[in-house]
Amino acid sequence: MEIFFLDVGQGTCQVIMLGQRRAIVIDCGLRNDKLVLQFLQRSGVEYLERLIVSHSHDDHTGGAVSIMGAYQDRVGKYCFVQDHLFLRSAFWTRLKDLYANDRITRDQMVRLEVEEKPQVVWKDESKSIRLQTFSPSAVENLMAQDGEKPNATSAVLFLQSGANRVIFAADSEVPQWKEIHRASGKKLECDVLAVPHHAGKMHSSRRDLKWLYEEVLSATTAVVSAGTSNTHGHPRSDVIEAMTASGMHVLCTQITRRCNGNVRDLEHLRPGVLRPQTHLGRSSAAKDLTDSGHSKNVACVGTVRVEITATDVIVERLADHQRAVDRLPRSATACPLCRKFDGTTSS
Repeated sequence: MEIFFLDVGQGTCQVIMLGQRRAIVIDCGLRNDKLVLQFLQRSGVEYLERLIVSHSHDDHTGGAVSIMGAYQDRVGKYCFVQDHLFLRSAFWTRLKDLYANDRITRDQMVRLEVEEKPQVVWKDESKSIRLQTFSPSAVENLMAQDGEKPNATSAVLFLQSGANRVIFAADSEVPQWKEIHRASGKKLECDVLAVPHHAGKMHSSRRDLKWLYEEVLSATTAVVSAGTSNTHGHPRSDVIEAMTASGMHVLCTQITRRCNGNVRDLEHLRPGVLRPQTHLGRSSAAKDLTDSGHSKNVACVGTVRVEITATDVIVERLADHQRAVDRLPRSATACPLCRKFDGTTSS
C-alpha cells in the first residue's frame, strides 16, 4: 500500500493507493484545482473506493467537482461531514445532481459521524486494513454548526494496516482530541500523522499543544501540508516545536517564510529544499510569484510518498530531507522550524 500526501500548495489532499488501480482520496486540494485529478489519472487509478471530504473549506473540497466529473460512475461511496457550509458547497451541489439524476444511490452518500464506536469507512479484512472515523460525534457536529466553525467538526480518520497506523487529522481542533482521548482511554500512537490544520492554530495555549503531543498523540513522522505564500502564518513555530520536542520527524510539502525569518522572497531556495521533485505536485521549478510579487510554490519536500509493507512503514526520502534541512543557514532570525528544536535559536 502506498499513501501520497500531495503537494497542493495551501490545501490538503491524501491519496491511498490500494492496488489493482483502486484508491481512496481524502480531501481534494484547492478551489477549482485539477492537480488531484491529474495525479489520479497519471497514476492509472480507475476506481475510487471512497471520495472523502473532511469538511467544507475550499482548500479541502476544491478539486472534488473535477474528480466527480471524471469518476462519477467509478466511485464506491462519497463520505462527508455536514458543517454549516456544506449545503452551499460545490461538492454538495454536484452530489445532489448525481443523486437527482439516478447516477448514485442514497447508500453511496455517507455522513462521517461517530456514535459509540468509531465508524468504519472502508475495510479489507483479508489484509487487516481498516479506515475509520474517530471524530466528530453528532453532538460535536451540531455544536460546530451552531457556532459556524467547520474546523471544529473536521473528520479525523485513522488508517490501520496490520500493526501500522496513519492518522489523517484534517483541520481538527483540541476539543475534538479531548473527546477522542476520553473515548480511547489511552495514548494514540501512529507511524505517520497528517498534521492538523496545516500546523496552524487549533489550540488556545501552549499547554494544549504539550498535552496533545505528550499525552494524547504520538507519531514517528508528521507531514504538514502548507503553501509558501500562505498568509495564515502556517506552520506555527509553537506547533512545530511541540511536535519535534516529542520526537517527531516533521516534513512540510512547501517551505514558507516562517522558516526564513519571515522573508517573503524565497527564490534563493527554488526549486526546493529537497530536489529534484519525484512526484507530481504544485511546487514549481520556475520562478513563481504572487500578484504582489512574493514567492509561491517553493517545495520543501514536495509530495510525500509513504509505503506500508507487511512489516514496515517507509517514508520516502526522509533522511535526505533532514540532511537538506541541516544544510540550511541557522541564525537568530531564520531557523528551519522542522530542524530538531534545541532551544538555542529563535524560531
